[in-house]
Amino acid sequence: MTFRYLAAALAAVIFTFGLSAAQAADKDVIDYRQNLMKSLGAHAGGLGAIAQNKVPYGDNLAYHADAIAAAAEAAQLAFEQNLPGGTSAANIWENWEDFQGRFASLADAARDVAAAARSGGMAEAGPKMGSLFICKSCHDTYRTE
Repeated sequence: MTFRYLAAALAAVIFTFGLSAAQAADKDVIDYRQNLMKSLGAHAGGLGAIAQNKVPYGDNLAYHADAIAAAAEAAQLAFEQNLPGGTSAANIWENWEDFQGRFASLADAARDVAAAARSGGMAEAGPKMGSLFICKSCHDTYRTE
């Protein structure tokens, strides 16, 4: 009889630990996604500061655009797992092609801005930069408060 209680208690501990480990892994994935989104925002902020002549770092324009392209590509992979949480809306996975396509378009646009910045600086990249400031349209559709 004591063995049954011990076995049941052990099973409960293992089950609870398994849930805790899974919950921790889910939290890590959500934290990772949020860090990617913060990275996108930070680099967009850097581009905006350069474009508005608030900072004298025009030579960094291509680096910020490259970073946006890389983060957008990483985000596509980070959201493949159907794991709602954080501020991600559940409709991401219902509209996966649109959601993933937005990141793919952002990465393409960022590479285009980076190439323009390398060949012609702000004069060439500036007119293309508007295609990178699309965060609100995606957040309105795929982000919860």
